[in-house]
Amino acid sequence: MNPAMLKIMRAKKKRPVDPNAPPRPNLLSQDKKLREQEQTMQDLHQEVSFLKDKLSSLEVKLRTQDNLLSQMLSRLIRNK
Repeated sequence: MNPAMLKIMRAKKKRPVDPNAPPRPNLLSQDKKLREQEQTMQDLHQEVSFLKDKLSSLEVKLRTQDNLLSQMLSRLIRNK
């Protein structure tokens, strides 16, 4: 056989694995998608908490205005 062909057919030596090395990156596209989804979930969580705070402040404002209006109406009725 041709010596060049023998080189191709010969089994390659395995490199030693370093136990302290970080894991090899695999499934990069799925990892990227997961990170994007986590970021989206965090953004949505922040938005929901902001909207909850806004809703509670608006409810307090509505109650205050409702009480003020009822007091004004009661005074107008008494003064007639």
